[in-house]
Amino acid sequence: MEHKVLRKQYLAKMCFVCGVDNDSGLKTKYYVLENKRVLGIFQGQDIHQSYPTRMHGGIIAALLDEAIGRALQIDEPEAWAVTIELNVKYHKPVPLNQTLYVVGWLHSNGKIFDGEGYIMDEDHVILASSKSKYMRQSVQKIVGNMDFEKDWQPDSASTDFERIDLPK
Repeated sequence: MEHKVLRKQYLAKMCFVCGVDNDSGLKTKYYVLENKRVLGIFQGQDIHQSYPTRMHGGIIAALLDEAIGRALQIDEPEAWAVTIELNVKYHKPVPLNQTLYVVGWLHSNGKIFDGEGYIMDEDHVILASSKSKYMRQSVQKIVGNMDFEKDWQPDSASTDFERIDLPK
């Protein structure tokens, strides 16, 4: 089913998953879709491997965690949360050096909330999925006295698409 891209989400400077200045990171770009899902587009490199040509399982978990957790900010851009449970199912090897997609959404929205997500390839094959639980927290409680806003910035890169086809 095809979905309209509504807007980009903010990115951090040094986050491993989305950090624009993290040389070892995935530099994932995030978008909000009309169906209240977050879409991340990324490409793992050789430094992200476990076995040759395969992405490390911990990195796969990080991608799912980030996409699902970001879904909270679709309707509440100033809301933050921390992961309290992350269950990942690895369906197929996640390849390196090709464009892949991670999708996340929420099932509930309270102090403790549930979410779900998956990683797919360009052929819409689901490679990994997750069901997770998060707890709302203020950004000050998460990062302390650090000025987090200077690290959290709008994504200035252009978008090459207005719609995307997703399996679910």
